[in-house]
Amino acid sequence: MTRGESGEMYLRGDFSQEEGKKGVRLEAAIGGMSRKYKVNGVEEVDLVSYLDRVHAVIFFPESLRFVKEGPHLRRVAFDRAVAAEEGRHLVDSREYARLLVERNRILKQRGDSDMIDVWGERLLDVAARIIVRRYTYLKTLRQYITAIGERMGTGPLLEIRYLGGVAGRAAGDWEVVLNELQSGADPAKEIIKFLGEAAGHLRNKERERGRTLWGPHLDEFELRWGGMSAKEAASQGEQRVLMIILAMAAAESYTKKRGDEPIVLLDDLSSELDEQRRRMVLEYLGTMGAQVFVTSTEKPKSTKGAGIYLVNSGKISSKKAQG
Repeated sequence: MTRGESGEMYLRGDFSQEEGKKGVRLEAAIGGMSRKYKVNGVEEVDLVSYLDRVHAVIFFPESLRFVKEGPHLRRVAFDRAVAAEEGRHLVDSREYARLLVERNRILKQRGDSDMIDVWGERLLDVAARIIVRRYTYLKTLRQYITAIGERMGTGPLLEIRYLGGVAGRAAGDWEVVLNELQSGADPAKEIIKFLGEAAGHLRNKERERGRTLWGPHLDEFELRWGGMSAKEAASQGEQRVLMIILAMAAAESYTKKRGDEPIVLLDDLSSELDEQRRRMVLEYLGTMGAQVFVTSTEKPKSTKGAGIYLVNSGKISSKKAQG
């Protein structure tokens, strides 16, 4: 990887399923508004195809913003995780963003009601697909969160609620609407019906505020720790454990869905985790079958089967394989 003074960046990676076998070379060059991606030296114009080549699950100290800050980061993170398993989700997310911008533009300009409705109908179809995928993914993720929580000694402390993004409506809309569907019912149709009714009620408010007041761009993934808001109830160390559990659950879900293990990257593992917790994390990682990279300022006591790399001033100075 290289980075220029002007903020330009070039990154290259070579990936293969087995050592010694031919794999794939991925390159990314980023500078200003320019983005170029290559696969085996050939420029790739389809970003979905490019991103689908290799998947990495990442935890680093800044990941705690996921807990501490507003819902936007959580929506982005969940959408990326869903898109990793279903590439169509990225396409729909981009289309939704485009339609939303156009509908908001018409609302701000106090445009024709019929045009607002036309763009709203287009938005509804894409919104329903996004919400169904988010909901389905979260149901699967919860299973892994429960199992990993037991292994990590936290039990059922971590909960995630998917709250509906409709201004002025009660929280928990999607959980209620989708959990109570009758067998054989089409969840997308139920969502379109629900959001369509909400849009009708909010028509005047939308004109006043000049923006769309319903849809997945307003959804929230609420993190709870021991029945309370994780932002308030979980300590710094517990928030770190929470995010590691989420990362490992996402990796397990990806492996089950795609039949292929992601690369797992955990940065600064030793910070704010006691030795017992670090050992639990490393032991669990060892059972996943994925390639795992962990950075730490302290050498862990449990390194069986791992290679140890010492890095000084950005340079790898030594490597020691562990038995």
